[in-house]
Amino acid sequence: MNDIFKRTTNSIILSSIIAFIIGLIMIIYPDISIKTFGMVAAIYIILHGIILVVLDIKANEYYIPFDGMLSGILSIVLGIVLIAKPNILSTILVLAIGVWIVSSSINSIKMSIALKHEDAPWILLLLCGIVDLIIGIIVLLNPFEASLSITVFIGIMLIIHAVINIIDMIIIKRDVKRISKAIEKRLKEI
Repeated sequence: MNDIFKRTTNSIILSSIIAFIIGLIMIIYPDISIKTFGMVAAIYIILHGIILVVLDIKANEYYIPFDGMLSGILSIVLGIVLIAKPNILSTILVLAIGVWIVSSSINSIKMSIALKHEDAPWILLLLCGIVDLIIGIIVLLNPFEASLSITVFIGIMLIIHAVINIIDMIIIKRDVKRISKAIEKRLKEI
């Protein structure tokens, strides 16, 4: 089970590093065409969605409390919409990223709640999930800003979201043995 946790956390860390780089590019070069960025973002969102769906399927095989199916399906659908409708790209992009951050933060909160009665760093995971949820809501409430503002704003939010995800995964990787034991203990109780 430790191996599965390590592969899962490594996949999420890699995905978060990509999001961090995309966020930096958005801040440094806000004048890049929203269509060009939209295509890159759409491909990233689709790939991220596929990763979440696959991880959810693998996690369910081992009764790991990871719920990535909804986030993954939403990411895939939103990525496809971004490619299909480039004229409404800026609004869809903001909403897609906002939904993605909100659903990801809900997963973090659910994970922390599942670990609440175990010897695991659930409070830090909960706090990161709540901060991430607030960021996602902020993104969803501001979809009609100017194109450059949206690009910079989303870049900042992606960077913060990526850093929070990386922190979450480092915490989980550091305590993978305790988390695995907690899950195995719950499985024995079932």
